[in-house]
Amino acid sequence: MLNNQVLISKAQIKSIRLLHDKKHRLEQGLFIVEGEKMVAELLKDASFKIDSIFSTEDFLTKQSKALKDLASDSIHQISEKELGQISTLQTPNKVLALVQFPKRADIKIQAKKKYILLDNIKDPGNLGTILRTADWFGIDTIFCSPECVESTNPKVVQATMGSFFRVKIYSCSLEALIKQNPSLTVYGAVLEGENLYESTFETGGFLVIGSESHGISEGLKALLTHQIKIPNIGMAESLNASIATAIICSEWTRQIDFRKKD
Repeated sequence: MLNNQVLISKAQIKSIRLLHDKKHRLEQGLFIVEGEKMVAELLKDASFKIDSIFSTEDFLTKQSKALKDLASDSIHQISEKELGQISTLQTPNKVLALVQFPKRADIKIQAKKKYILLDNIKDPGNLGTILRTADWFGIDTIFCSPECVESTNPKVVQATMGSFFRVKIYSCSLEALIKQNPSLTVYGAVLEGENLYESTFETGGFLVIGSESHGISEGLKALLTHQIKIPNIGMAESLNASIATAIICSEWTRQIDFRKKD
């Protein structure tokens, strides 16, 4: 157990519960990271600044070395009951951290890199899973339209299973982004597109994924250079956006990163 632990006050409980809502996250510039695995990953990443940690004694003991560089007054040992009062999870998991919003430097698009562009993705679980998928396939940058669910939504962060700390997320006009980079190939998943498995991918480019209910918006669809679709054999009406992203990224990776060398 660490020394000089700071307890949690009723005012702090109220303040943390407010961070469950987007409005207060934006006002305070803080978001929530929960669970042993997630916070352990957070402690390894110096690019994220931790504001405070609220934890049971067990986690503090296990992570005492990783926590030694944090100010003692930012570490709060609390009971499981108190953790339940501030947690966003149905089953709270030993620790909750408050983290400052990451500061993203301006990015320079590289022609030979893969980027994912998300248009109007509203479901937090979908966005979180797409971040995790991007991390799996080595795609380190995602652009979200302003209509997408906020990336620091606790359900998004939780669904990434730690990938949130490795994949950079930007919110911007996707149409403007594409127009500013006219040399890049722009792939988009649409129902009337070419069979994915008969399509040819370039080394880099943009992959546009729309929402499951509305697809890619008309303005963005007009900017696609390659319309592709995932062929279906069964009778399902549609695919979840995160599943569609994973399937397309898998084929893109197979063609580019695992193609036979001459």
